[in-house]
Amino acid sequence: MQEVLIFIVGLMAGFLGATVGGGGFLSIPVLILLGFTPQASIALNKVGDIGTFISAVGKYWKSKKINWRLAGKIAIVYIIGSFVGTQIMVDLSSQVLNILIAISILLAVPFLFISKKMGLVTIKVSKTRKVIGFVLLAFLSIMGAIVGAGGAVMSTMVMLVFFGYEIVKGHATTTPSKFFSALIPSVVYYSYGFVEIIPAIVIFVGMLIGGFLGARTAILEGNRWIKILFTVVVIALVFNLVFFNQIS
Repeated sequence: MQEVLIFIVGLMAGFLGATVGGGGFLSIPVLILLGFTPQASIALNKVGDIGTFISAVGKYWKSKKINWRLAGKIAIVYIIGSFVGTQIMVDLSSQVLNILIAISILLAVPFLFISKKMGLVTIKVSKTRKVIGFVLLAFLSIMGAIVGAGGAVMSTMVMLVFFGYEIVKGHATTTPSKFFSALIPSVVYYSYGFVEIIPAIVIFVGMLIGGFLGARTAILEGNRWIKILFTVVVIALVFNLVFFNQIS
């Protein structure tokens, strides 16, 4: 029964992760409810994310939604940040990890109200803004490895606000780097004993399928629909935090 629930949550999390990000906000609390520690839940989510972004990269690549020149630079940032973040995560307490998850949700809110056109059209931005964007992506790569949730949502926002991308192409361009940000922590967490093999295989398969369906939906539905989904996801996360004062 537990494996069935893990597969279902993996399917749903993979779909979200491939479309707008935020799959970890769904999978991590459920994994905690199923009895896994926050560290083990984050580790399993990272294993599943590998499946999500394998599917998403392939689908977005075929649809020519990825700017590979920028994607390569972001990938380097994420590889370094993931190594740093995993080393911090293994020494943090469960309480600190839950607080970081909550903070990452709240940080996402203000960006939704900057501009109604944000994410729907490509906007020309200055070099200075792009530099700030790279700095923020470096920070998010570290936070993503520590918290396990929120990094994908925030990185999509950075692509919209600081690089001027429309939401589908912006999210697609970050998917190769997110693959590495999932792979590296997964290997490190496995070496620390946080990854159980059977649950890891189940959530990987679920998120692999969900990632394919999510990327396909994003390409077919376009920017306006995906921005609506993106907004709903973030607002739901904030509602959960404010009224229930918890992630799970």
